[in-house]
Amino acid sequence: MLYDKILQRYPSPDLKRWVDLRQQPDGLFYIQEFSATPAGVPEYGAQTNTLSGLRSGTYMSLSAAESELQNMAPWLSAKSI
Repeated sequence: MLYDKILQRYPSPDLKRWVDLRQQPDGLFYIQEFSATPAGVPEYGAQTNTLSGLRSGTYMSLSAAESELQNMAPWLSAKSI
């Protein structure tokens, strides 16, 4: 995940969650969900202000990943990246 490229980011309507469509260095694609850290959780740096959630398996094509993304996150809004 360190060298993966974010292709698109889809925030939820409340902006507390988002889904990234990412590409690995080997050319495969996957989907990763993130959410904001709940109130009251101390922050210890840039990586601690989000929680990673669901991560899909890998897809051979961008279109296959996008199709699955539509099924996983019905709350999709306009892309931000």
